[in-house]
Amino acid sequence: MSAIPEIRHRIKVVEDTRKITRAMYLISSAKMQKAMKMHERNLVFFRRVREDMRFIIESNDCGLSSSYFQHRPGKRAVYLVISGDKGMCGAYNTDVLRLAEKTIREGNHEQVFLFTIGLTAYLHFQRLGMDPDVHYLHIAQNPSLPAAREVTVQLCDMYENDLFDEAYVVFTNMVNSRQFTPQVLRLLPILREDFAGIETMHPYAGALEYVPSDDAALHSLAVQHLIGLTYSACAQSYASEHCARMTAMDASTRNADEMLGRLRLEYNRARQAAITQELTEIISGASSVRQA
Repeated sequence: MSAIPEIRHRIKVVEDTRKITRAMYLISSAKMQKAMKMHERNLVFFRRVREDMRFIIESNDCGLSSSYFQHRPGKRAVYLVISGDKGMCGAYNTDVLRLAEKTIREGNHEQVFLFTIGLTAYLHFQRLGMDPDVHYLHIAQNPSLPAAREVTVQLCDMYENDLFDEAYVVFTNMVNSRQFTPQVLRLLPILREDFAGIETMHPYAGALEYVPSDDAALHSLAVQHLIGLTYSACAQSYASEHCARMTAMDASTRNADEMLGRLRLEYNRARQAAITQELTEIISGASSVRQA
């Protein structure tokens, strides 16, 4: 039987741990809700950009001469992998990194550029001997439109300079607050079928004239389209991370409650046994005195 001071110490330790896990759950809940609001606001802008792009493509029979729409048969690819900076979030990091590693190895590309967002992804690929070519700091814990624009502009510059042929982002898609799955999304090149099912803002009413040209307008919108995709991937990954952390911390809190229940029962039994032993000793001592 454990000593009463030892049980009391264990109860104190578990109570302190429970306070931490509960606080982390509440913090992640607030951050998850913030991230989803960011994502929803981005969707409004992103949807409008995609509607405009489809309108230009269809209403002007655009030849898609922009470099972002040109298919290249080469074997050079960029993978942008998004993970978290921290652990204690269940299998969130493990799942997305496992998918990224599998996708890269099965891609059979002759040349691969690796971009990482999140310290976990950076350290993971370093351990595999696949040192990331570019690593973005702090974006995983603070996704923002300027940060997404920085990443996208660098990718676009490399693509226009013919340094790679395809670009993919590996992130965690948040379906709802209880379901989030790793996903691979193609960023470049942009294909006509990417806009299937998107409704245009206005019905077609004849050819329109764009200044300086419809291709230039489409090229400019394509950059905004890519920024929206990158920002959406960052925001969804951020929300998924905190959703996973909420699940992990909630499970930890419940485990702490169960452990506290067992420890308090053990503590009460130990106290009862100690009191019983003391009473037994007192009664035995009194009997000895009377017999003497």
